Amino acid sequence: MHIRSAIAALVALGLSLALAQQKPEDVIKGQCEKAAVVAELWHGFTGGAPKMALENLAVEFNKTQSGQACVRPISQGNYRDLSTKIKAAFASGKVPVMAQAFENNIALYLESDALVSMSALGVDLKGVNPLFVNAVTFNKQVYGVPFNKSIQILYYNRDLLKKYGAKVPTTIDEFVATTKQISQGEKAPVYFFQPDTSTFSYWFFNRGGNYLQNGKLVLNSPQAVEALTFLAQGVKEGWARPITSGFINANFGAGPFGFSTDTSAGYSFYLQAAKFDVGVATLPGRTNKQPGYGLVQGTNLVVFKGADEKEKKVAADFLKFVISPKAQAVFGVATNYVPVNLGSGVDPLVTRYIKENPAFGVAITQARYARFEPALADWEQIRFDILGQAIKEAVLGQATPKAALDKAQKAAEDLLAGRTR
Repeated sequence: MHIRSAIAALVALGLSLALAQQKPEDVIKGQCEKAAVVAELWHGFTGGAPKMALENLAVEFNKTQSGQACVRPISQGNYRDLSTKIKAAFASGKVPVMAQAFENNIALYLESDALVSMSALGVDLKGVNPLFVNAVTFNKQVYGVPFNKSIQILYYNRDLLKKYGAKVPTTIDEFVATTKQISQGEKAPVYFFQPDTSTFSYWFFNRGGNYLQNGKLVLNSPQAVEALTFLAQGVKEGWARPITSGFINANFGAGPFGFSTDTSAGYSFYLQAAKFDVGVATLPGRTNKQPGYGLVQGTNLVVFKGADEKEKKVAADFLKFVISPKAQAVFGVATNYVPVNLGSGVDPLVTRYIKENPAFGVAITQARYARFEPALADWEQIRFDILGQAIKEAVLGQATPKAALDKAQKAAEDLLAGRTR
């Protein structure tokens, strides 16, 4: 079903049926061999639907250039590999024209005055989700276009809820009560979660938490301690199961799965791995008046100042193309990323796809209640090596939540002050 819809999407965009016999990257190679201007786009898609969908968008864009210009997507490995190679490119002076970038990457690149603003390129982000646009706005200037975005949603086991006569929880209190009830019945924890910054952020944001307070990074706020204590307590009480190796869907055999708060981009992997009826819903909120706030993940596309004016013109045209309602509809249906253009939601391609894949509609709704991690140049290191480590230690009982977060705060302050690297 997913594959058929993706193919229909690409045909709707005008993709030649000949591509069924020819890889998009091979088509792009031929297009760029003849082009006078080649704009490289470095990305962190290592394969699968996202890489192919990006390449198909490049193929379609290149067709509009009458053979004079082309965009060439080049994978640089995963996202951390990508940011490492961009930093190395700064040192060598061989920076690409465009690249995928997280918000914290944008902050880092701006420290070197390396990016062109969207206004300077003439790229209008009208129609793009304003929450996403705000996240790439620095000093009142927009420095990237949101591209591939996912949002946390609630995954649940319909079969297990039916067994216990339980309904899908819409509030956090309902979630905890239902999870405890089913865990007691199953004699095993049924809330699966990865003890990482992404999971933590959901519980943190919905306690009113904010990583930045008066411009300062605060990792050990009362809301943070409360959120981490909640997760650690769930493990002790036997209703929460920390997944420390592999993705959640790869651990379904570890015990009865009831719920997870996980990225919408993982939906197809849940379906492939589950031997139960997978349900999806918006995140439980503090009340039943609106969904809880979910963490947005995924990247934006940026343009570097080092590109020449002809390359920048091609980049600007490409950015306008990929954030259009139609292109985002096609890309979203092919990848399950949330379309960044609000106009994509009424595209017939999307409305038909939602009827077959309700999770996609859930993700679009959830994207209205989005939260972002801080756009700090050093956030990548803080996220994985400092805060992420503290969360794991507390959840696994190696330190109290307060002690773990206090240690993380000190480490983050030392890093930001330049005392450590």
